[in-house]
Amino acid sequence: MLRVTLAALALTGCGGVATQPATGEAPRPAAAAAPADQPSATASDQPRLAEQMTRIAGELSELQNAVAKLIASSRQQDDQLTYLRRRVEELEALNRGRLPAAAPSGFAPGAQLAPPTPAAAPAPLASATTTPAADLYRAGAEKLRAKELDAALLSFYDLIVTYPDHPLRESAQFLVADILYTQKDYRGALAEFEALVAAVPRGEKVPDALMKIGLCQKDLGDTAQAKRTWESIVRDYPTSVAARQARVLLRN
Repeated sequence: MLRVTLAALALTGCGGVATQPATGEAPRPAAAAAPADQPSATASDQPRLAEQMTRIAGELSELQNAVAKLIASSRQQDDQLTYLRRRVEELEALNRGRLPAAAPSGFAPGAQLAPPTPAAAPAPLASATTTPAADLYRAGAEKLRAKELDAALLSFYDLIVTYPDHPLRESAQFLVADILYTQKDYRGALAEFEALVAAVPRGEKVPDALMKIGLCQKDLGDTAQAKRTWESIVRDYPTSVAARQARVLLRN
């Protein structure tokens, strides 16, 4: 009996040892650790994603600003184009009104419709009081005094285009540029003042035109070029009124 009991105890001990691997499933905690690593990896990506979103938002804002500037520039150009078209139409209407109603006898039917070219018409330089150019200048001056700036511009432009060599052309172009400057069309005023200097380089209004050119350049943001323009007035026209004004502007 004692032997049987010892044999049974031995068998029971061996069975307990044999059954331990079946009950201790150790790999499960290691398997559970893998999902725990994924949230930490995702958390490390969040700063990078936030940085990318911030950069994209900044680029989108810059694009929106650029589009807004393009729209504003397009509208401004449309307004200028409409204004110029209206001026051309009014000038054409004025020119049609001065054409003869019927062709003189003996002329071809098509001859009455051909407008005279500036080169064919002699420049009326003898008198400045009884010429068509003087009438245009007088009409423009009257419109200017009446504050009808657009109508004044039309008269002065008509004189400049039709009588480019007339002595009144210099004053007419100066007034055109000055009106545009008053209207804060600095680019248009700059172009007209420069055209005056190019057309009449020794004219009496050249120093004043150069002084206004400097003002246009300053208003357009080119202060360095404006100072160079005023310095040229002081150098080339030292005794002129424009030179005194230029010295004041250079000190400011």
